[in-house]
Amino acid sequence: MIKPRFSIGLTPEAKLIREEVFVREQGFQNEFDELDDTAISLVLFLDDTPIATGRLTKVDPATYQIGRVAVRVPYRHQRVGSYLMEFLCEKARELGAKTALVHAQLDKRAFYNRLGFYEFSGGIVDEDEGVPHIYLAKDLYAHRRRFR
Repeated sequence: MIKPRFSIGLTPEAKLIREEVFVREQGFQNEFDELDDTAISLVLFLDDTPIATGRLTKVDPATYQIGRVAVRVPYRHQRVGSYLMEFLCEKARELGAKTALVHAQLDKRAFYNRLGFYEFSGGIVDEDEGVPHIYLAKDLYAHRRRFR
């Protein structure tokens, strides 16, 4: 059974997953930043194995940004990413957010679209370490889905 574990700041398990996915697999050099110290970190565990991570950062009282969403290779294509996003959106709602933002890798846009995220910046694409990204948003009170 998948279990969520939230904490403040970067946990060793979240760091392990992000190094595996973003640094080794995708080649990012600047993966860790000052937001890691204060962000709400989520790690999903299958039994005692950390399998996915993401973080929440407050933009304003009604808006949180979801970032650093990563699922380890053996657990992809099994809805783990969808579960992770639902837990993060639910936590943002609990904290008073009405909107969630993601700065998504462009090739992951369809995944976020299926979860109710939409383009709100006119479809402007920017780059992070040479990888195209796009800002997406979700109204946290529209089209609520439950995966649990």
